[in-house]
Amino acid sequence: MNDIAKQRLQQYLEPYNPAQSIPAYIESTFRKHQHQDTWQHSLKVAEQAVILAERYGADPHIAQYAGYLHDLSTLFTDQEKYELAQQLGIDIIKEEQQVPYVLHQKLSSWLASEWFGLDDPDLLSAIKCHTTLYPELGLMDKILFVADKCSWASEHSAPFIHQMKAASERSLDEAIIVYLDYVWQQREQMVIHPWLQATKSIFDMNQTRQLLSTLPALSQDIHWGPVTARFQPIISLEEIDTSLISNISIVPMVGNQVVIMQLEDGRWELPGGTLEEGEHYVTALEREVMEEMGATLIDYQVFGYFQCTSEADTPYRPYIPHPSFIRLTVYGQVQLNHQPLNPSDGEQVAVVDIVSIEEAIKRLTQTGRQDLADFYRLGYDISLRS
Repeated sequence: MNDIAKQRLQQYLEPYNPAQSIPAYIESTFRKHQHQDTWQHSLKVAEQAVILAERYGADPHIAQYAGYLHDLSTLFTDQEKYELAQQLGIDIIKEEQQVPYVLHQKLSSWLASEWFGLDDPDLLSAIKCHTTLYPELGLMDKILFVADKCSWASEHSAPFIHQMKAASERSLDEAIIVYLDYVWQQREQMVIHPWLQATKSIFDMNQTRQLLSTLPALSQDIHWGPVTARFQPIISLEEIDTSLISNISIVPMVGNQVVIMQLEDGRWELPGGTLEEGEHYVTALEREVMEEMGATLIDYQVFGYFQCTSEADTPYRPYIPHPSFIRLTVYGQVQLNHQPLNPSDGEQVAVVDIVSIEEAIKRLTQTGRQDLADFYRLGYDISLRS
């Protein structure tokens, strides 16, 4: 610690004697600087953290002290937080420069370690991510986060509080999802910390896998003629070998409804198709949307792929990978402009309809396409969370 940082800390904090009671020290410090409301909040967080720790099998003593300590550095102004973090060598990312207040989680963790000499890794980690979460969450991280959010002063400042409290009685993860969903709805008006964004991606993927496990067709191998396919959810294209993409499929949406298409022979089919030679998958997606639905692609989001293996002796087209290839899957908004183009070398579409997700699933299921019904269900569910 350099001299400037030491002087700044001493403006707010008396030297700490290990013989002192940490809660008493913190209470005295908050009162001295007229932050009694923050101390009352910290007491509530500590109390709630103990309840959650006992419920979910964590150390209640560590949970309690995490509650006492988590907001200690809110004593400093936002400018002081930023300058102090610089002086202490604490890493500061762009979003924390934009909203220096969030640095209080890192600073409070530093104080717990360096000012009070506490070294429990669960304690320090929980304090360090109690505002933004972190992708690799431990049990104590979840406990302090939920305890903190459930102890906010009013429903006005925390409209999610009642739902989050109810969820916390069943599952810490459920409670965290309530908060993540609330923040995501407000994301256009907020600076989203990358730790929180990464955490949401992980929780979304967990929800996707849970839903996938309940879908009777999509959770198993699917047989399309000589091709055996297994669906795999992904967050990013970095998770796959894009050179193996030979097909593209979409759950097309207009607002909160979906678009379904029926072929001339009465079959309901999956919108999308095979890439042309040398064609990029986005170009193929735009082309297939236009040809099969007479629509313009507005936006899209990758959410998974079918890992396909063909038993045929030769590839479906000579330029596509064989025997293993990838059918990439996306959901996206489209705008219906005119009738399907129905090129002569493609499947002929007779009906394009905009319906609710429930109606789409009903029609697909009734015509024996449980695989497509499951595909629509999963893509639609993911779109709602994104």
